[in-house]
Amino acid sequence: MATVRAMDLFEAYTKDMLPKDKAYIVSSFINPNTGYSKYEVISYSAVKAIYPEGLESLTFQSQGKKLHILVEPSSYAKKPIEPYLRDKEEQIPLRFSELAVHIAKTQTKIYFAKKPIESLSSFSVARPIGRNLAFVFYENAELYDTMIKFFEQSLSKDAAIPVADAKKAGTEIVKIVEDRMAFRGDYN
Repeated sequence: MATVRAMDLFEAYTKDMLPKDKAYIVSSFINPNTGYSKYEVISYSAVKAIYPEGLESLTFQSQGKKLHILVEPSSYAKKPIEPYLRDKEEQIPLRFSELAVHIAKTQTKIYFAKKPIESLSSFSVARPIGRNLAFVFYENAELYDTMIKFFEQSLSKDAAIPVADAKKAGTEIVKIVEDRMAFRGDYN
């Protein structure tokens, strides 16, 4: 039987295939009209409980770390506004000084947190709507390569980033995930 590398989060929950220990969740929030996009990468371990909040989300009682990513098209009108002060649909809880940036050849900016935010007791993941998605990535030997491929495909297809830039940004993002969100001593 082939190793499962990634699966739709809500499908994995329905099939009772969500790992209780050492996994990542990646969610996207994409505006199909503008290309403005947000992603969240959550690492979690030692889950005490997972339960649905109606049909809208899943809540995990677990310690976790969350990394925010923001794709800002060159035509975005509110560029000078700090990301934490933007409208709710476009907001991430960070300032520009807390973000690294990759500028694509199209002048689209891909911002990503320099370090994750820690959640000490629980977190929720919204059910994807439209082109949005939520995937769980399983711990295995190809984990980080699988995540790089995911970001390369999603950034190029969903956020209209040129493939070379999507691959480079995906690699930079996953490097932070691997360096700062991997399952080491702070998850024991």
